[in-house]
Amino acid sequence: MSKIRVPIGHRPTYYDGQLLLAKDFLAEQEYHVQARQNHNRISWEWGILRGLGVTRAHERAVRVAAGAAFDEHGHDIRLDEPSVIDLSEFRPHDRLHVSLTYEETPAGGKQANRMECFAALTAGHDASGLVLASFTLDDDGKVDEATIDYAQTRYARLVAGSISAEQLHEDLRRGWFRSPFRPAPMVEGPEEGGEEGLPAFRVGATEALSPDPRDAGERDRGAGGTMAIPIPPSVRHITRFRIAGNENEGEIALELIRGGWDPRTRKHVRDVIVSEKITHRGPYFETYHVGEKNRELNPEHHTLALWLKGSRRTAVSLVAVEFGY
Repeated sequence: MSKIRVPIGHRPTYYDGQLLLAKDFLAEQEYHVQARQNHNRISWEWGILRGLGVTRAHERAVRVAAGAAFDEHGHDIRLDEPSVIDLSEFRPHDRLHVSLTYEETPAGGKQANRMECFAALTAGHDASGLVLASFTLDDDGKVDEATIDYAQTRYARLVAGSISAEQLHEDLRRGWFRSPFRPAPMVEGPEEGGEEGLPAFRVGATEALSPDPRDAGERDRGAGGTMAIPIPPSVRHITRFRIAGNENEGEIALELIRGGWDPRTRKHVRDVIVSEKITHRGPYFETYHVGEKNRELNPEHHTLALWLKGSRRTAVSLVAVEFGY
């Protein structure tokens, strides 16, 4: 076995009967403070964790909401209550930045052996520290809510590459896309071989319905249509398909189709990954599992679409797809 040891710091340790001096307690504190700062710097990109929004308090002041952040050195900064910053010293058209910094000073007095820690809020021309918001005073030197922007504001997030979808809990690696049925008219279906004139669905805000034959003055021929299903960014597979509606007076035939382009073979992609028929009458709520062979989705080249035909009166309220990362 071959091993090397790389120093990464010192941790205070003690023994019975040891004479402890101020420097020993300071070293103990320094160890824990640095450990916390190192965790913040290594695991996160520094910035706002929550809150700290900036709004107009009155014509010459802004209010900073309560919240939390940490700075580029890894200091934890907490603002427990909203704070108001006066701007009466500034001139019309001044471009100002509201910034947050961490400060500590000896407490003094009876607390001389303590360090006092502060969340320091500053409004000025200099965009230093953690910029919470920026704005420009109007012609009268007053705050215009509409000019407050967050273009220079940093928000804390995990360091790139520190975690990927594989490290997430299984429940976080899956999610449902849900949508009303929004079909485009389709003259013929995938397996119809030339059937003409499939009636189009009537599309409402929450439901798609086949034409009412009493209004159309014709026999009930149901309806057909196709709908593109958006694929969220970085999704790599599909696990389940779900459909529900309040009415089925005949048979509903559906196909979930993986399409797109194969750059390797330079050919159009058309794979039916779910093909089902709903034959029972009345309301329905059906969930179909996608087989292992058909789950893969290329995040750059694949598309997804639903084709559906109801042979008689049909209503569709929900189309849902469970995607995985």
